[in-house]
Amino acid sequence: MQIELEGQRIHFDIQYGKRKKLSLHMDVIGRITVKAPKGTSEEVILRAVEGQGPWILDKLRSRSEVRDTSGVRAYEDQGKFLYLGREHELQELIPTAGRSEEELKHALKKFYFVSCKKIVEDRLPAYQAQLRVKPKTIEIVESSTKWGSCSADKKLTFNYRLAMAPVEVIDYVIIHELCHLLHMNHDRSFWRRLGSLMPDYKEKEAYLARYGQAMTF
Repeated sequence: MQIELEGQRIHFDIQYGKRKKLSLHMDVIGRITVKAPKGTSEEVILRAVEGQGPWILDKLRSRSEVRDTSGVRAYEDQGKFLYLGREHELQELIPTAGRSEEELKHALKKFYFVSCKKIVEDRLPAYQAQLRVKPKTIEIVESSTKWGSCSADKKLTFNYRLAMAPVEVIDYVIIHELCHLLHMNHDRSFWRRLGSLMPDYKEKEAYLARYGQAMTF
C-alpha cells in the first residue's frame, strides 16, 4: 500500500496475524512494514500510518543521510546487515571474534556470495522445469548495474547482493533471467511468460527500484 505524507509518497507492506495491536516497523533500508490483527481494515491501517507520519519522515531522512555517508556500517557484533530481506546482527551472519574491520568486510562479502549461490541453485530447478529451459552455466557476480543477466549463449549471472533481498524478490530475478532463455528481448511475449509464473512481478520490480540502492554494506 501507499500513502502521501508532506508531498512524499510512502510505500509500506502489511502483515496480518494473530495479534491484538497494530505496530509499525522500519528496517535499515527504510522498508516499512505494518503488522496488524487479522481483519483490520485498510482505512484503519492508513489512519495509523498517517498518525505516525512525523516519525516515518524523520526516520526516512535519517536513513537517507546514513546511506550518503561513507563508513556508515558498524562492523561490530551488533551491527545491522540485511539478509533475505531482514536485518540481522553481524555476529548472526559470520564469526566476528578477533577480526579487523577489513577482515569482517571480506568475510561478509564472501558470505553473501556463497549464500546467493546456494539460494539460486536451490530455487532455480523448479522454475527451470516449469519453463522447460536449461541454462548453460550459472555464475554469481558483483555488479553495480544489474541484478541478473542472460547471455546469447545461455549463461546466467546473478548479483551477489540479491542475498540481501527477500526470497520472493530473488525468485523474480531468477524467473526473469530464465524467461530470457525463451525471449531475449523484453517484448510482450517475455512479460506474458514471466507473468504466467509470477503474476505480481511488478511488486518485486518495485521493491528493487525502491530499496536496491540501499542493499549494500
